[in-house]
Amino acid sequence: MTDLDIQSPGAIADWIETSVLVSSSGHFGRDRLVELASEEIHVMPAAVGSALGIMARRSVTLGENYPFAVNDLAVLRTTSELEDYYTALLFLSPDSVARQAIDGLPLKDMTELFEVIAETALANLWGPGGEAITFGFPSRHGRPEAFDQAVIWLAEKIGLTPGMGYRPPYRKDGGVDVVAWRQFADRRPGFPIALAQCTIQREVFTKTTDIDLRLWASWLAMDFDPTSLLVIPGTVRSSGPDWQQLSTVVTVIERVRLIELLARTPECPRALPWALEIAGILKDMLRSGEL
Repeated sequence: MTDLDIQSPGAIADWIETSVLVSSSGHFGRDRLVELASEEIHVMPAAVGSALGIMARRSVTLGENYPFAVNDLAVLRTTSELEDYYTALLFLSPDSVARQAIDGLPLKDMTELFEVIAETALANLWGPGGEAITFGFPSRHGRPEAFDQAVIWLAEKIGLTPGMGYRPPYRKDGGVDVVAWRQFADRRPGFPIALAQCTIQREVFTKTTDIDLRLWASWLAMDFDPTSLLVIPGTVRSSGPDWQQLSTVVTVIERVRLIELLARTPECPRALPWALEIAGILKDMLRSGEL
């Protein structure tokens, strides 16, 4: 695989996952992983051990929905109904070896793939009965191009009244890529709504301010402020300063949480979005050495 400078435990864990995914055998012994890590990414055995610890925690969190098994001797690829989702998120993570290999693909295609996954996952944010819709343009759902008309369209979709605030028609999406909500059977106002900023960029801290809840409160007539989400394909260590800085501003939905949300819908594995075909194609190309 490509010679890269990967040092953080999370990035090393992603490198191990990618290596196992694209290997012909579907597994690597711990000793062999230590050798490969030294040769390809120049890290010490202790760093590999830390990365395997991260993978073990991911496995505990996701259970059968994590497409790897980690033990004292080896890492193995396992059968998981959500493997294509996990693979796509791994490949879209900006610091992963796979993302660096596929960066020649149009950014628009990668962004659309991620937003399709986010939309599917965020519909489950409040459990059964929830809904979500992408808000960018061009839209798979028929959103008008002009922002002022798009907000009226969105309000109707959600079951709200448009607010009285001025909506500049030249705006694109007001920082919102996906909107999620859960109506109650009585269809009355006062139900949870989340506005999500989705990004596959490396720099995520600046994205936390893209959604101005004060403006959105003037554009949509809501009884209380919506939840602001930052959705990313990578992972953030919960014990580190990055997580503390992000989680005090927005609710962070990263790769492990996305898979957890996707797993809440039994129908999800049997109704994969068309865009996930990209994940399978890229995986095959990496295995064959074409990337």
